[in-house]
Amino acid sequence: MECVVQGIIETQHVEALEILLQGLCGVHRERLRIHELCLKSGPNLGVVASEVQLLCDLEQPEPTWTVRHVGGAMRGSGAEQISVLVRTMVESKVSKNALRLFYALGYKLDHELLRVGFAFHFQRGAQITITVSSVNKMPKLHATDEALPVTPGIQLVEVTAPASVGKLSRSCCCNVLFL
Repeated sequence: MECVVQGIIETQHVEALEILLQGLCGVHRERLRIHELCLKSGPNLGVVASEVQLLCDLEQPEPTWTVRHVGGAMRGSGAEQISVLVRTMVESKVSKNALRLFYALGYKLDHELLRVGFAFHFQRGAQITITVSSVNKMPKLHATDEALPVTPGIQLVEVTAPASVGKLSRSCCCNVLFL
C-alpha cells in the first residue's frame, strides 16, 4: 500500500520549489522522463475491469520497463480518519516486450503520457518520493519526441510513501505531511 498526496504548481515556481526540496530532502534531484502507457483489460478477461500501467524510464542509457497496478482508494472508517489517499500498488520490472505480452493477454491501449521533470528519493522513517513533472500527451502513437503539455504552465507534484495497514496514521501520513 502507498500514501499519495498530489497537487499542482505553476511552472514559474518550479525552480524555487526544487531549491526548497533539495534543502529539505538533503539529496540531489534525479531527472525524470517516463513514457507511461495505460492498458485496460478487454471483455474476455473477467468480470472486473483491470488496468495496468507500463512505464518506460527514458532517462536510463538502456530504457527500463516497469509494470504497475494501482488499486482503488482505501475505504471505510480508517480512510475517513486520514487526510491522504491510501491505495494498493504493486510494481515489478519487466522486459521490453511486455507491451506485446499484455496485447496478447487481451489488454488494449487506453492512453499514453510522457512525464518530464525531476524526482527526489529519500529516507525519513520510510522511503519517500517527491516528483515534479509536466504531463504530456502524444499526438501520434508512441511519438515521445512530439509530446505536448496537457496543461501548459502547470506541473504535477506528487509525494508518495509506503503504508502498512496497521500503521497508516504513523508510518505514512506523518512522514508525508511532516517532511
